[in-house]
Amino acid sequence: MGRNGAMHAVAFGAAMLAVAFDANAATLADCRFKGGGDAISRGFYVSNYAGTTVDTVTVAHTAPVSERRTIRLTMQLDAYNGPVLGVSEHTRTIGPEAAPTIFRFDGAIVPAGARLVFTQVVTSGTANVSYDVGAGPCSNVTQTEGTSAPLDDFRRATVGLMITGSPTDITDVTTFSCPYDPGGASDRIDRGFHVTNYPGVSIRTVSLRLRSQLPGDRWILVDARLGTYDGPLIGTASVLVLDMATTTHEFTFSFGNKAVPAGSTIAFVTRLYSGTDDVYFDRGFGPCLDAVETQGTAPPLDEFRRESMGLKITGDVASAAPITAVEYFHAGFGHYFLTAEADEIAGLDGGAYGGAFARTGLEFNVRDGPADGTIPVCRFFTVTFAPKSSHFYTSDPGECEAVRNNPDWQFEKIAFYVHRYDGGACPAGTIPVYRIYNNGQTGAPNHRFTTNLALYGNFVNTQGWAAEGVRFCVPQ
Repeated sequence: MGRNGAMHAVAFGAAMLAVAFDANAATLADCRFKGGGDAISRGFYVSNYAGTTVDTVTVAHTAPVSERRTIRLTMQLDAYNGPVLGVSEHTRTIGPEAAPTIFRFDGAIVPAGARLVFTQVVTSGTANVSYDVGAGPCSNVTQTEGTSAPLDDFRRATVGLMITGSPTDITDVTTFSCPYDPGGASDRIDRGFHVTNYPGVSIRTVSLRLRSQLPGDRWILVDARLGTYDGPLIGTASVLVLDMATTTHEFTFSFGNKAVPAGSTIAFVTRLYSGTDDVYFDRGFGPCLDAVETQGTAPPLDEFRRESMGLKITGDVASAAPITAVEYFHAGFGHYFLTAEADEIAGLDGGAYGGAFARTGLEFNVRDGPADGTIPVCRFFTVTFAPKSSHFYTSDPGECEAVRNNPDWQFEKIAFYVHRYDGGACPAGTIPVYRIYNNGQTGAPNHRFTTNLALYGNFVNTQGWAAEGVRFCVPQ
């Protein structure tokens, strides 16, 4: 599309947007691994669980002799004789070197704030197996002497574990975590790492455990890019470390809650801005789902090194329920504007930009993260037609790509997610959204999106706007 319209989509494509992940997943219990073991006949529980589902439970195991074993993990409610919430088995070789075991519960539904009680048993192979007791104490984590009902005797306030699931609060949660290596094994920071199928819709912070070989000041930067090591820059964060120690310490890099498409690959490059080039990062206690360290940082994603990287990422995750996209009108421009961002809505309602934007009273539902059958909506901005500005939205990948290559338009973000209009119909439970174009009547392009067919017809038939038909579908 040219200067007076806009149609264009984000350049990440199918390789960067995956569907085989939980868009609402977060790390809801995380007690650091220590490396020491205790017999798996001892049980453990997590109190005040901050989620409504359990996707995975990660526990680390060791055994005196390497052997292929199957371990069954049972999750119960409140007590060792409580209702069974889920059962998961994992088979792998377990030996003297501690390694994580990931039990999949596939979104088992649990009550918010519940006490989740776990027992383990070896169902195949020699039963002489221990599990990591953690480096706690850890809040809300308890190991017991055994598994006698209801909760047996207290043993310690720690168990090495990590639990993921859907959080009760979708903002500022640990969106991704790969545990630090209990032994502190590390690699130079010139090796890159990336996270695939990222479950969040933003990045607030990235935490790494770092060390140096010689004391001294270091200024360390982390770049986050979308998709590849040379992909679009999401943001750069830095930490100034005074007299950096030769022992490992955790440092947090703040990205300011940068929006990212859920399900993306996020590539990270750690680099030294100043100081002696001898900084190392924790290489992680893997395997970790969706965490990859590479040999270097050559595009697109360099050569695989290992399936782990010690890091924690915080941000927001997608809400399970739809959110509302609100329409505003700028009388001075004669332009309509649509947004589903809570902060933006609060600002405009509070009089931002001199109170130039007023609600039209029209709105519709969208999703702030991917769900089955949804697609991302690209948002663009232009000031080419100053003093007037305008925004444009499209869910069509080809249109988004075209606008992205149009120098008059700046790609801003993925605004929200919608359902595809396919075969001349919307999926069950959704309604069509129509798009109309002002034909540049104000001296600048402007589009309007509406579920109101009568309004659509009125603007086309009496106000000279161009009909652009159904562009996508949204939840009723």
